[in-house]
Amino acid sequence: MARQKRYFRIHEPVHATARGVNRTPIFRHGFDKRKYLERFALVAEQEKVEVHGYCILDNHVHFLLVPTTLDGLARLFLRVHTWWAQYFNKVRHRSGHLFQSRFHSCLLDSAHYFAAMRYIDLNPQAAGIVKDPADFEFSSARAHLTGQPDPFLVLMMANWRRRFSNDPRRYREFLRETPREEQKRLEKALRSGLPIGADDWIAQLEQESQRRLRPARPGPKPRQTFAA
Repeated sequence: MARQKRYFRIHEPVHATARGVNRTPIFRHGFDKRKYLERFALVAEQEKVEVHGYCILDNHVHFLLVPTTLDGLARLFLRVHTWWAQYFNKVRHRSGHLFQSRFHSCLLDSAHYFAAMRYIDLNPQAAGIVKDPADFEFSSARAHLTGQPDPFLVLMMANWRRRFSNDPRRYREFLRETPREEQKRLEKALRSGLPIGADDWIAQLEQESQRRLRPARPGPKPRQTFAA
């Protein structure tokens, strides 16, 4: 089956993720993660993709991004992940694919922008790595929960400052409100690649793009037959 063309709009937020093939670790330790983030920051700037949130775990990555050109998002992941796979395979004396297919992404409306930010910043805590998201070195949670600049990336903070009045305490309260149903919707949207947002917003996107951007409804169940 031909894979569906990725759907996004310039200047609008995207939740993107990529995983190691068969859950293979793609980073060995903190040095690897720092090296990856340094290259990601450089290429993101070159490709004019804004970084609004991120989380780097051993076998997968999450990003909240805003592309400002038509091909910048795809080129960012292609350039960084091709380079990283070559580097990682060389130092680990391995060959073959490192990442599980292409990166996955979904377009977000304004409400789900912050839902995705919360999902990404809570990822290390959900994985049982830290008790406090601010203690995890390789995510945007530290900047969002302390108000300090991110050490690896030029993190776009304007939306966060407006939403939480530049107060990390208000963001911490927001993190505590995480609904499980919200997490499931975000994960489902990432798998499908379809936008996640209000119905009228998605209807507008469908009208503009002349594409179906909602999950297909399940068809009727097959009629049961029984042997005589």
